[in-house]
Amino acid sequence: MHDAMPGSGSTVFGSLKLRLALAGVLLISLSVGVTGFFVLDTVAQRTERTVIDSKLSEAEKLAAVLTSRVMTLREALRSAASQLPLQDVDQPQAMVRFLEQNPVLLGLFSGFHIAAPDGRLLAVADGHRIRASDITIADRGYFQKALAERRATVSEAFVSRVSSAPILIMSLPLLTGEGKVAAVLGGVLRLESSGLMADLTESGRNPGDPASTIVLDAVGRVVSHPDRSRILKDASTDPRLAGAVAAWTARGRPVDPQGTATIVDGQVVAMAGVPEAGWLVLRTAPADALFGGIEAARRQTLWIAVAVALVGGMVILLLTLVLLRPLRQLEARAQRLLQDDVADEEGWPQAGGELGHLSRIFRHVMRQRAASQQASLEALAKMQAVLGNAPVGIAFTQLGRFELLSAEFNRMFGYRESELVGRPTQLICLSEEQHQALGQRVAAAFEAGQAFDEEIELVRRDGSRFWARRHGSPVRSGDMAAGTIWIFTDITEQRAQRESLSWSATHDALTDLVNRREFERRLSEQVGERRGNEAACVLFIDLDRFKAVNDSAGHAAGDEMLRRVASLLGERMRSQDTVARLGGDEFAVLLRGCSQSDALSIAERIRARIEAYRLPWEGRSLEVGASIGVVEIEASLTDAAAVLASADAACYEAKHSGRNAVGSRVAGRLSVVRASGAGGLSNHASTPD
Repeated sequence: MHDAMPGSGSTVFGSLKLRLALAGVLLISLSVGVTGFFVLDTVAQRTERTVIDSKLSEAEKLAAVLTSRVMTLREALRSAASQLPLQDVDQPQAMVRFLEQNPVLLGLFSGFHIAAPDGRLLAVADGHRIRASDITIADRGYFQKALAERRATVSEAFVSRVSSAPILIMSLPLLTGEGKVAAVLGGVLRLESSGLMADLTESGRNPGDPASTIVLDAVGRVVSHPDRSRILKDASTDPRLAGAVAAWTARGRPVDPQGTATIVDGQVVAMAGVPEAGWLVLRTAPADALFGGIEAARRQTLWIAVAVALVGGMVILLLTLVLLRPLRQLEARAQRLLQDDVADEEGWPQAGGELGHLSRIFRHVMRQRAASQQASLEALAKMQAVLGNAPVGIAFTQLGRFELLSAEFNRMFGYRESELVGRPTQLICLSEEQHQALGQRVAAAFEAGQAFDEEIELVRRDGSRFWARRHGSPVRSGDMAAGTIWIFTDITEQRAQRESLSWSATHDALTDLVNRREFERRLSEQVGERRGNEAACVLFIDLDRFKAVNDSAGHAAGDEMLRRVASLLGERMRSQDTVARLGGDEFAVLLRGCSQSDALSIAERIRARIEAYRLPWEGRSLEVGASIGVVEIEASLTDAAAVLASADAACYEAKHSGRNAVGSRVAGRLSVVRASGAGGLSNHASTPD
């Protein structure tokens, strides 16, 4: 018996005809919707750009108008200043007459005054009244600014002490021929009623225009607003302006006549500067009021797309029902593909066109499937034979887990068959850190197009460790997710043999000390590196009376004496020091980070220990002494041979001065140091090098 074939077509959405109709509905909907969306989006973007550019142009034009007015007022001040008699500036009545003779000047400002350099008001015009005054404005910021800058200035907006109304003052210092300030002219502009900017920001200036015009000063305070109650308030407290003001502040509050425009917090905001006064003109309007029609058009387009899609879907469904009737027979035969009681060539529809072609493809697929199944069974049998008999460990891993393992791999790591399948590859690593580092090296090799081949220490199931050669290649180049083929070879014995050969090549077989070749290599590194200003010294040690031991007690006793001396030399040495047997009864010590004086002390302790040592041998007590040469590695000693030659010369000097002594080379001179009666050192002889 076989399981029933799924997908009989009885469910509503299992019908190919209905799914084709639904696909047609979706296709039509998407076509209409996407086309309408892009058309409307393009129109919307252009409309938005046009509106934004329009508001920007308005802001720049208003800024230009305001700039022109400021320049006009400044020119009026300069014209008045050119007519002011300098010889009369200290006479208040003369200044009053001057103002009375300039009604045009007074008509441009809400108020006007002439002040002396010390701040005294010489003449004041307030409305239609012109008078002298004894008030001083020396403490006013706008007056001090005009004196300091010596040019026409516009003050920050502030509340008048006299009228309690918000005002600003345009000031112009009048200079003498020597460049001194003779007087300061000041024109008062009331922000609430002045024709300077109030007419530009008043509500309803353009009927039907939802935009408002607002003027800010350089610190973000409102100096003109359709709502007069907001004058001198911080513009950031206005919800419509808060976002735009914050962005302007973030840019450093530029006041540039070439404006900018953007949409912030649902507001279209255009701004342009009036550099002559330090003001910023803003044109702002709700984005919904400017672009509301576009959203309505988008909704209408959506409904049209839905209606067209429904009609088109019905048409597609009817056509599908008519055209796909022969498909039912093919569906029924396909459901019987796996039934053994039906021959592969029976029951297929005899039709032409695409259905006949599809029927022939099904029959061909059935024949190919049978052949493929047979080939797969044969390949599986071969692979199992390889995995069961290969003399090396073979593993196939994918996404960090074992998938297939050879019998030798399981034996090598101590696991039962299939015990590791599906488990993480980290199990054979010493630690998580080793596993992660290994993964990085493997990835680097594969990315470079190379196989991975490395000797690495791994761990068995019982916790024991061994060395293996691990060779791996990706199943599919460039796709690590496809898996990796690994070959493992146990190389523990080969590695031990290599390490033994490497140790023998660098050490003395009798004493286990470093041999002459390795000592000279390390000494050459020390001489070559110089290690900055680090001091380093070399001891050259030649045993005294060693030949007598060999001659009297035999070579076995001599060899044992050499081993004991080597042990004495290694006592209390630091890890960075090197003790070596150069050959025969000659030894050497490389002391890194050691000064000449410390090296002499160490040499004396070595000499004393060797002198005090007695080797019991066949009822006798054998003894030797040591002559030691000490040399510091100086710049003049350019290679290892020169250092050893210098140390040998110092040792020779010690031996020929009576043996059992320490000789040293300092600044090109050889000297011999012997033990004093108090256990210290004393200099006994000195000869030129």
